[in-house]
Amino acid sequence: MSRSRYALAAVFYALLMAYASTFIGVAALNFVPIDPSEALSRLIHVPYVENGSDQRSDWMGNALMLVPFGFLVTGLLSPRTRASMWSMVCAALLCLVCILAVKYAQLFFPPRTVTLNYIIAQGLGTAVGILLFGVLQKPLARLQTSMDGLESLRLMLRIYTAALIVFLLMPLDFALSADDFLAQLDRLPDSFTAISGEGRPLVVRVVVILGGILAMAPVGAMLTIVERGRVYVGRTTGDATWIGFCAMAGVYAATCLLLSGSPSLAAVGFRTAGITLGAWTMHCLTRRSPNQIRQDMARLVPGAVPVYLVMVAAVNGLLSFDWTTPSEAADAFYIYGLIPLYNYYIVTKPQAAKNLIGHAALYAPIGVMIWLRAKREGGKAAAFVLAALLSAIVEAGRFLRPGLVPDVNAVPLAGTTAWAAAKAMPSVWRMVGTVATSLAVPLPPSSGAMGHGDDNWRDRVNPPTGRHVQNEAIGDVEEY
Repeated sequence: MSRSRYALAAVFYALLMAYASTFIGVAALNFVPIDPSEALSRLIHVPYVENGSDQRSDWMGNALMLVPFGFLVTGLLSPRTRASMWSMVCAALLCLVCILAVKYAQLFFPPRTVTLNYIIAQGLGTAVGILLFGVLQKPLARLQTSMDGLESLRLMLRIYTAALIVFLLMPLDFALSADDFLAQLDRLPDSFTAISGEGRPLVVRVVVILGGILAMAPVGAMLTIVERGRVYVGRTTGDATWIGFCAMAGVYAATCLLLSGSPSLAAVGFRTAGITLGAWTMHCLTRRSPNQIRQDMARLVPGAVPVYLVMVAAVNGLLSFDWTTPSEAADAFYIYGLIPLYNYYIVTKPQAAKNLIGHAALYAPIGVMIWLRAKREGGKAAAFVLAALLSAIVEAGRFLRPGLVPDVNAVPLAGTTAWAAAKAMPSVWRMVGTVATSLAVPLPPSSGAMGHGDDNWRDRVNPPTGRHVQNEAIGDVEEY
């Protein structure tokens, strides 16, 4: 992004944090004027509180909340080529000033409290964001200039995989003491029979499991891409599955150490199945035209829409005959729920983050389906309107369902997510298209990539298909 976009994003994120940290409270807006010098004295003498392990998830939530802010501020202050040490130090100082400014403002909005614990957590979060920008700036900059779409795809899949693992391990509140560790061991047998979505309706559990499987498919796609002299799809589905299984077993072991985690041994199997699906799909892409794949997927959209709508209604608890009247629903409605972001304040930060990601995943398919059916590269405005409208209907339905709470935040979030999906799909599809136009085999023995001579190396690695491809190592076109 340009510096102006980094500046716009950083200012927006800062204002969002300031609003969520001050104006939203248990009793909504509760401003209590105090002497500014007294407030400054309180901030200077802010205490450090010895919290128990039960507060660790909220502490980690505060840290994670500041990671994007540190990333954006560093992008604002850094040159396009590489983040310098000077720019990273300046970003850290600017982030610290913003954190202290928000903490100072919080003193005017009781019952919010300010402690050194959360200042440290948020400071560490910005530090992680700053370091993350330094690590990712150069690879992300190559996305615009790189002519190798497969290498770009691999980078995006790696970023997705890292973000997914962090999400699976949220809120990162690992057992650090011996007592906490022993308590987690006592809970371990429960994970052997636990299944994702336990305690929810059957339809919701099925959707959660299927969603978990599909979420792992990009990980399987990433595992098939290797680099041996050049980047190509070379790892077999079986090898990718085995590596993915070991990785998911490690995630399960780490989840068992989370104080607020819900480990499930069965989830290792579901997630490995998703990795297998992604690896298999990647190999299928090497044998098909991307344009033909898009046309086939576009023809499936009209039939997929009713299934998608039923799924959205099911996960939101709307497939029921138990409804209430608007007047009865209004009497039971919590008026503070109309305040933007209030529903995210009354839950823990990890729960709020999962709620946001859940809504985004639920409505992003609208943007994808609109893009598939749209002519050229349009459809972003239509995706925004349709997703926001569908979300508004869903939340109105939740308003009329006893026991359900509508979320006004879901409407703009749904529209924005669908718009972003429709906007991103052309770039994503161009990267995916490079899979279909690249060889799914390593370089010939003459290049030194395989280490032995064999005239039939192509047939052994990839059976003859009769497809014409460009052999980049030799520079000619041949049929195999």
